[in-house]
Order: sequence, then C-alpha cells, then structure tokens
Amino acid sequence: MKKELKVLMVEDSLEDSLLLQRELTRGGYQLVKQHRVETAGDLRRALQEEKWDIILSDYRMPSFDAPGALEVLHESGQDIPFIIVSGKIGEDLAVAAMKSGANDYLMKGNLARLHPAVERELREAEVRRRHKVTQEAVRRGKAEWEAVFDAVSDLIVITDADGIISRCNGRVNNYFPGGYEAIIGRRIDEVFFGGEQPEGQVFRFVHSMQSEVDEDITFPNLQGWFNVASYPMRFEGSEGVDRTGIVFIIKDITKRRQVEEEKRTSDRELLTLYAVAFRLQYGQGLDKVMGDLLFQLHNMLQMEFSCIHFCEGPRLMIRASLGISPAFEKAITLIPKAAEWNQLVQIGRPFRGEHPDERFPPKARAAAVDMGVHSWCAVPLKIGPEVMGVMTVGTCSERTFSERDVFLLSSIAGQLAVLIENYNLYDRMKEKAEELFRSKEELRENLQQVKRANEELGRLNTVKNNFIGIASHELKTPITSIMGGVEFLLKYSGIQMTPEQHNIFVSVYEGTVQLRKLVEDLLSISRLETLGTLPVKKPSSLIRLCREAHDLFALPLSERRISVRITGDEAEVPVDEGFALLAVKNLLENAIKFTPDGGDVLLNGRVLKKDDLGTLTKKVRHFYHGFPKNLQPAERWYLLQVKDSGIGIPHEELVRIFDKFYGVGDIGHHSSGVTAFMSKGSGLGLSIVHGIMDVHKGVVWVESKEGQGSTFSLLFPME
Repeated sequence: MKKELKVLMVEDSLEDSLLLQRELTRGGYQLVKQHRVETAGDLRRALQEEKWDIILSDYRMPSFDAPGALEVLHESGQDIPFIIVSGKIGEDLAVAAMKSGANDYLMKGNLARLHPAVERELREAEVRRRHKVTQEAVRRGKAEWEAVFDAVSDLIVITDADGIISRCNGRVNNYFPGGYEAIIGRRIDEVFFGGEQPEGQVFRFVHSMQSEVDEDITFPNLQGWFNVASYPMRFEGSEGVDRTGIVFIIKDITKRRQVEEEKRTSDRELLTLYAVAFRLQYGQGLDKVMGDLLFQLHNMLQMEFSCIHFCEGPRLMIRASLGISPAFEKAITLIPKAAEWNQLVQIGRPFRGEHPDERFPPKARAAAVDMGVHSWCAVPLKIGPEVMGVMTVGTCSERTFSERDVFLLSSIAGQLAVLIENYNLYDRMKEKAEELFRSKEELRENLQQVKRANEELGRLNTVKNNFIGIASHELKTPITSIMGGVEFLLKYSGIQMTPEQHNIFVSVYEGTVQLRKLVEDLLSISRLETLGTLPVKKPSSLIRLCREAHDLFALPLSERRISVRITGDEAEVPVDEGFALLAVKNLLENAIKFTPDGGDVLLNGRVLKKDDLGTLTKKVRHFYHGFPKNLQPAERWYLLQVKDSGIGIPHEELVRIFDKFYGVGDIGHHSSGVTAFMSKGSGLGLSIVHGIMDVHKGVVWVESKEGQGSTFSLLFPME
C-alpha cells in the first residue's frame, strides 16, 4: 500500500519538479498534494494554507534560493524536513545549508538517494514531533504541578535530612514577609521557632515513615494555631545517588480552633439557658426561683456575686442575692430614684465596667472595693419598653464581660422578666378568681332569691287570676240584675220622675255598664294569662266578625252620626272566634270613642304573601324588634286594619298604649263625643288585643299622628 505524501517544492523548473514527482512515485509514495513555489511570498502563503510532509528545494533560482527558503520555514515555526535538490552545489555551500537547518542535500543528476532520504527524514521528523509532544506534556504537567503546589491552602515545606529548607509552596508569602528568599536555605526549626526549640521536638529530621503531631501547637513567629505532619521523600540526585528529604505539611487550624471555641461557647450558653429555663418553674415561689437562678449563673458562668432588684415605685428594692458581703447588701438594699445607678437602669440598656466606679452608690462602691470586685455587668429586667428591675452580676477574677456575655445575660434577664410578669399576672388572676368566686356565690344566692321570688310571684299571679275569675263571675250576676232593674225603671216602668231622679238613674245605669265592661275585661285578661290557655281555632271570616261587632254598636253609632265602612277579602282565617271578635270589638269601640261626632271609621282586610311582609318592617319593628324573623313560618297572612278619623295618639305614647291599665293623656283624649263614651276607660282593652294576637302567633301595631286619626293593624297567620 502506497504511503500518502504532501510535497512542497521550491523550484523554478517545471521539468525538474515533474522529475521529482515521478521519482517519489516510483519510490512507493502517493502524492496526495504537491505544490511548486518560486518566491518567498508564495512559500509563506503555502505554509499558512497547508500542512506539508516534506519540502524539496533547488539551491539557486533567479529570484530565490535555498537559504531564503530555510529562513521563511524557520519564521513559520513549523518542523518540516527540508531537503536541497540542486544541479550543482559546492561542498562549502552544502555545509552552510546544513548548518542553516537543511536536513539533507541531493544532486539532480543522482536521484537514487531521494527515496531513502525522504524516508529517513520523515521518520526523524515523526520522532522529533513525538519528542516535542512529550516535552510539552512534561512541561505542562510540571506547570500544573507547580500551580497545584502553590494553590494548596496548607504551608508545604521540603527539607533535606538535616532540616535545611530546599523548597516551599507559594503559601509561604502569607506567613513570612520575605517570601521564599527569607526561608530557603535555613533550618526549619529556626524559621518557625527562632532560637527557642520546644522540648517535644516538632520537626524531626530522621524519618522512616510518616508522622503527625497529635496536639495543636503555636509558633512564636506566627499568629494562630497549627498542626504539623511530616512525610519521608527519597529521590535520585544529579550524581545518581539516592537522597533523602522530608515534606512537612503545616496546616493552619486557627479557624477550626475558633469554630470549636465558638461551639464550646455556644454549648456553654445553651447549657446555661437550659439550666436557667429548667429552674424557672412556676410551681415554686418567686424568691426560691430567683435564688436557684443566681446559683446556676454562678456555676455555669463562673460568677462570684450577683443580686436582683425590683422596681418599687421610683426606687429599686433588692429581692435576691448571692455571694455579696453584708455591707454591700446593706448599701444596695434600697437604691433611691436620684442615684445614677437607678437612672441608668430606667434607660433600659445593659451597662458594665471594670472595678467599681462612680456609677455605684457611694456606700455600695466602697463595699464592692472591699469585696475585691474586678468586673461587673447590670442587665435590666424588662418586657418591651417597661423596666421591671435589674440583675447585677460580677466577678473578682481578671476576666471581663464581653458583648457575648452581655447578650447571654440579657436573654436570661428576659426570661426572668417574663416569669416575674407571669407571677404578677398569676397573683392578679388569683385575686380576680377569688373575686369572681365571691361574685358567683352572691349571684347564686341572688338567683335562688329570684327563683323563690318568681315562684312566689307565680303563685300570687295564679291566686290573682283565680280571684279575678271568681270575683268576675260572682259580680256578673248582681251587675246584670242592677242593669236590668235600672233599665226597666228608665224605659218601661212608666213611673213619673223628676229631672234630678232621672239623671240619678241614668248615672247609675252608665256606671253599671262601665263596671260590667271592667269585669269582662278582667275575665279576658285572666283567660289570656292563665298557663296552658290555647285558642280554639277554626276557619272564620274576619270581615263577618267585623260586621257582628258593628251590630253591637249600632245605637251609639247612630246617635253620634259616625259612619262605619267594612270592606275586604272574605277569606277564612284560622282563629278563635271569641277572641277574634273581642279584639275587633275593642278596636272598634276605641275608634268610636276617639272619633268626633260625624267622623268615619274604616275596617278593611286583605291577604298578604310572605314576601309582602318586608314592606311592613319599618312600621312593625317599633313594636316587635325581631320582625319578621320572630314570626312563625307561614306562606300567607291576613292583615285586618281599623282606621278612624279621630283625635290621634301622641308619638311618645304609641308603644305604651298596649300596657295594662295605661290611659293616653288627660281626660281630653277621652271626650271626643257629646252623647256617649265620655269617661276614661280601664286601660285594659288594647292590652287584651295584644294578648289575643300573642296566642294567635300574630302581631298588632298602630300608626298615628296627633289630630290626624289612628290605624290599628292585626296580622294573623293563615296556616
């Protein structure tokens, strides 16, 4: 199989180039690409446009020569075998060309060596390329190793067997201002320890295996904490002799130590908070809780003295203490409002110091000096902006209170403040509970009294109703006899009477009529108020009942010339006829009574649907606040209205007229006629109407303006 070959020929003769191509083909090469150039510019372009396997160049041409071609090849930076094929060349020129970079030279008259020369140069070029790739890989690997070596965060130092530093990574610049030059060639223990080498030797110079110092150490010449590990290293020296070295990896563990210290501090704080929270139990007394709290602070935070003050008005009063001298306790038992300590507490921010200073009350300052107080901290007890007191702690050692200590103490003070507030709330709640219990007992006694009073009232009401019923029944018979006798004497006896005698009998008759009306009203009230009284309902026409009531007042209506019209729907409504007739009779009687002679009275009835009740709400709510929600469910209702043209009712009297025994205004409101109804009634008629509507699950209301008449409305459920 023929070998592929790309040939670039620097030749001015086409015949010679063809001769070279034929010779290469005969040597077993397949020329996949060949190109001939004659100038330096053409050669540069050819080198840029293609990758060539070999260059065959004539030595001398009219405008170019082999040395110039070699120079262009060197400028391109490519490693391509360059063979001079010339017709005539001196030995000195050939040697010069070889020194300039030519790989071989041949004579055009003897091309038998062309194939072996090309074969050899292609093989050597391949070797050179592989060697170059290998060198580049080694160089790149070394550069990468150097970069990694310098990028390692630990300090890496390489020494010989005697501890003389021969190499170190770039991290040395972070620890030694002089960098490499400051430590290369010096002993490692001198660099890190100066002249003071510790007893436990950290850097060992005879190693058969790797080792690591278990404990964390510090170096006099460096800041922070470090851990040292060493590893033996053997390598072949320049003379071919094995040499021994040591690799020291010095790890900066300062951040780790800080994190560990932070964790220990956090654990101590959490343990303190847990111990404090465990001690803050509501089952104990407040003084016992505060004593346990101070004891925990002394144990967990290494305090030597502490005390707690509460705000008692404008002053601070001590409530708990631990580790203070009697003199100091006496001096701070009561801190007045004017003292600077008290004023600082009321600001609501922690304050601290080293050694007792002018912020202490004078006597307390002297006592604190005698106690040997070195540092102290005062933390207000507060919830929100309200300051409840102050917790003061201190120590006689050289330690000082940091911001973290203040934060921890503030957290503890916050818990204590909440506990104190809860105790206060509990005490107040306990007082309120006791007061509530007393009120409950009083209320229970009052309810018992009310219950007994209600029972007594019920009994008296029953006795009253029984008495009224019995008395009314017993009075009806003599009243009827008296009315009959007086009416006979006045109308049918024919006895001659003087005017005075006639007036006396008329007065007796009218008084007896009023007495009978009163008895009938009392009987009606008694029936309505009797427990268990139920109306005997049957379908009846309210318009028919209105006509019956009208017939009862035919005589007085004719005498007073009052016109009564009865119109409306004849629909039957389930009612107790006796009660319904009584209600209509009372309303018609009132209309006649309060309508002047010659007036008009209208009785009208109509059926309403459930949805129509909304239009009545504004009128009825004045008398029934829950209307229409308080009504029984029914789809149809019957509205009966009695309207007169009488003297009307004052607005402030509208609601009260349905009360028992209530009469509207003075006698002028009861004197609309000149022939009848001239006296004030019993005040029971409208109360009876209201009771009748209650037992029918209906409602009654009135609309009126003084001097413009009144309209009484009765609303009955039709189902």
